[in-house]
Amino acid sequence: MADQPSPVSTREISEFLALVRERSTDPTPPTPAEDVVFFERKADLLSRIAAHSFDPEAVEVAAIAHAQLDAARARLARAAGGER
Repeated sequence: MADQPSPVSTREISEFLALVRERSTDPTPPTPAEDVVFFERKADLLSRIAAHSFDPEAVEVAAIAHAQLDAARARLARAAGGER
């Protein structure tokens, strides 16, 4: 399967969890652009995990992460357009 994404490494998971911890302890709310970068990374990792899993919940969790990414992109577009 040439289209199969690469497996997620333990290092990638560790780095992502460090980012989650950093975001949860930072008193400054993330910007819409920072949210997009965060959710892109989350969606990528969870999609790659789902691609290598036989667990239907992994696919569902990846879909939720993509929905979060879509919402973050919409917030960024509103912020860039000056909407609230």
